[in-house]
Amino acid sequence: MFSRKTIISILFIGITSLSFPVFADDISDMKGLLTDTITKLTQKYEAQIQILQAENTALKQEIASLKGTGAIVIQTIEKTPTTIPLVTPIKTTRTITATMTKTDIYNTVIAQVNENLGNILSENNLPAYAAIGLFEFIEPNAFFISIDDGKNPMGVSAFKTKILYTFNNNLILIKKGFFDLDYISQRYVTTFGSNPYTKATRTRIINPTYKGKLLDPVSVNNTTNTTTQNTPSPAVNIVTGDVTFAQIKTAYDNTKLLDALKLSDNYILKDPNNIDVLRIRYRSYYIIGKYEESLAEIKKMETIQGSNFERTIACDAAVIGKIAKKTDVSSYYSAICKKQ
Repeated sequence: MFSRKTIISILFIGITSLSFPVFADDISDMKGLLTDTITKLTQKYEAQIQILQAENTALKQEIASLKGTGAIVIQTIEKTPTTIPLVTPIKTTRTITATMTKTDIYNTVIAQVNENLGNILSENNLPAYAAIGLFEFIEPNAFFISIDDGKNPMGVSAFKTKILYTFNNNLILIKKGFFDLDYISQRYVTTFGSNPYTKATRTRIINPTYKGKLLDPVSVNNTTNTTTQNTPSPAVNIVTGDVTFAQIKTAYDNTKLLDALKLSDNYILKDPNNIDVLRIRYRSYYIIGKYEESLAEIKKMETIQGSNFERTIACDAAVIGKIAKKTDVSSYYSAICKKQ
């Protein structure tokens, strides 16, 4: 900033550069007048500089505080490609409350997303006729949607697109990742964000509005009965040889549910009480619509775990029983689900 000496020098040069006649007997008066004028101007400029310095300091402090709270939204938006907005613009008509069960939360999120499917497809440059086939929830507040564009080649049963979101109690969706299936490698390619949930447990729920065929047991069965070149995963190891849990989980994670069930059929012959395998079995049966088989697997888990039977599984069973129109089963597991 300007010093007092600098200000006086600038003012003196400006005043002395003016041309006007000066008489000898007026020199003393002019000196006094000039000194007084320079003093007043110096005080005036110093006051203005102090005001500007104070405003500058306050502005810096405000910017620093905004950066600390993440309130500068413009910076976040500018880093995000305009074709893939970070915050999904949805019309929120529901909220999540503390009294809701996990099942209630899942159903609320699914209903909200389905109501805003048009916005979701549009902002991700997906065709308007595409459909959400599967929801995969990860605790406490994340989920994938699996999208079917109806263009899968023969033998490919995985969904073409997966989008990862997080959500808050007001159901504001924040996009965390966008993944596109490479038909050749049969792997998902990350085109936006990342997937921090590769090893996390997922609760898979088939979208009740989905009318496509990727989760249709009949169409999948037809696929797995064709030659191995049309089957994404090798079919020769499904029924023969030693099966590992890793193989079952890989099939399940890739939404190859019938493959996972066939592999687990072999696996439980040697280890029928494996809770992780039974968990995959009941969820797979539920997704493909075989509710009685799903409940049968849950009953096995309840027998094995006894008094340590997992409450979350009971909550799932209550929902499955309700869908299967087994009121007594649904009521039984609902009572367990509500226990603290």
